[in-house]
Amino acid sequence: MDLLIVADLEGISCVERRSVCDSTHPSYSSALGNYAAEVNAVAVAARRIGIERVMLLDWHGRLLPPGLLEAGIEAASLPLPTGRWVAVLLGFHARTGQSDAFAPQTLCPGWRIVWNGREAGELALASRWLGELGIPLVLVTGDRGLTREAEGWVEQTAAVAVKRALSAEEAECLPVERTRAALADALAWVLMRRSWWWVYRPELPVRWDIVSPDGQHQALESSSVAEALCRVQEVIPGAALAVRCHSETSE
Repeated sequence: MDLLIVADLEGISCVERRSVCDSTHPSYSSALGNYAAEVNAVAVAARRIGIERVMLLDWHGRLLPPGLLEAGIEAASLPLPTGRWVAVLLGFHARTGQSDAFAPQTLCPGWRIVWNGREAGELALASRWLGELGIPLVLVTGDRGLTREAEGWVEQTAAVAVKRALSAEEAECLPVERTRAALADALAWVLMRRSWWWVYRPELPVRWDIVSPDGQHQALESSSVAEALCRVQEVIPGAALAVRCHSETSE
């Protein structure tokens, strides 16, 4: 079995201020260190229970400095190689407009995506992209706002809250030891129970209403989630995703 960790920064434990997620912030390198430590903890827990291969895909295509990740964690490139994949969405944040959430945004601050009449955040986008590839989602992590959002979009999947929002800009995190133990326990629990592995296949065609911060609407219709993710980066200024404009398969 192979594990794909799809990770984002804002929902990682120990990231308590939104500002440090900006690559120009003096503490950005420290935030990346916390990010890598959480990825490492999940990878160690996965190998302990028999996972043969661990790959990391940063949801926004960030590159980590050398030496932060444990040996053997591979950087994922798309399309993914052939494998018996299951996935974890690690450190995700809530969508624009989600109440009581830390760093809520959908690709960029103030932008919204409405998918078949439902407000959709990056959790929805990533879970349906994985579903399109036929990859079961086994665990999601982030702040309490994200785990509440998960109840509506990935209700069959275990969710672990590693912090709670004090405001959109600040969060209070669980102690590191408790977070690492909770992630390891949750991962072990779901990997031993295939009934909790869920493939969230999207309804096609994909129809999104993209709403700008000033309320302008743009309709986007695509034949796949991968295509939609590619095209939305052309609509929302500054949006960046690891999913680029190419064909992806899960053969």
